[in-house]
Amino acid sequence: MKRSRDNSKCRNLLLNQRGLCLSELLMATAVGTVVLAGSLEALNLVHAQATLQQRAMAGQQDLRLGLEVWEQEVRMASAATITTAVADRLEFSANIHALETTTTATVTAGQTLVPVQDGGEWGQGKTVRICSLGECESHRLARTGQRLQLTLSEPVRGLFPAGASVEVMNRVAYYTRTDTAGRLQLMRMIDGGAGVLIGDLRAVQWSYWDDRGRVAVNTSGVARVVVTIESRDVVPKVVREASVRS
Repeated sequence: MKRSRDNSKCRNLLLNQRGLCLSELLMATAVGTVVLAGSLEALNLVHAQATLQQRAMAGQQDLRLGLEVWEQEVRMASAATITTAVADRLEFSANIHALETTTTATVTAGQTLVPVQDGGEWGQGKTVRICSLGECESHRLARTGQRLQLTLSEPVRGLFPAGASVEVMNRVAYYTRTDTAGRLQLMRMIDGGAGVLIGDLRAVQWSYWDDRGRVAVNTSGVARVVVTIESRDVVPKVVREASVRS
């Protein structure tokens, strides 16, 4: 009888809009908690999905930009400048930063000073190539280049007339490395300085083809380089190719 009177009193309070009874307040709180928990769970799912999508987009962007760099630099190489061409490593020489000039006077055999139009700030130890009429020599710089001359660490062997081309030849290497977390990375090394080009990969493999579309049997016959990459975040396999200079 007492409970019936309490419920009747509660209903009268609601009808009179003067307040809520404790039992209904507890029930409303419980319902609100359930609704809030469901909303939080839905929010967490949406956040997790957005995080995965963002990671995939970032992975696609890194892969695209990395392959663009790889393709541009391979196109600067020639078969004669490729030194290593195996499935897990590619090495070659190329003028990556477009540092080039010409001689301003004849350079004869035995000279170590090469007069040029502008060799300023060419780094000590860099390799330079001097070419004229199909004949080329490569030498290392004994000191940082000056605006009007380059100093070689060894004398030239041939004869180069005024107007011979001179350019910096960078040593470029692409290879794979596994980091401490066991993730495969595509590495890019320029003149001994290495950095990660593309990370979090499953596999990377190079193949080499001659100008007839057959597998190249040696570096001198390479006309086209193909790289196949399997990533964890994007489509399972990406294939990109680049032709070297003839």
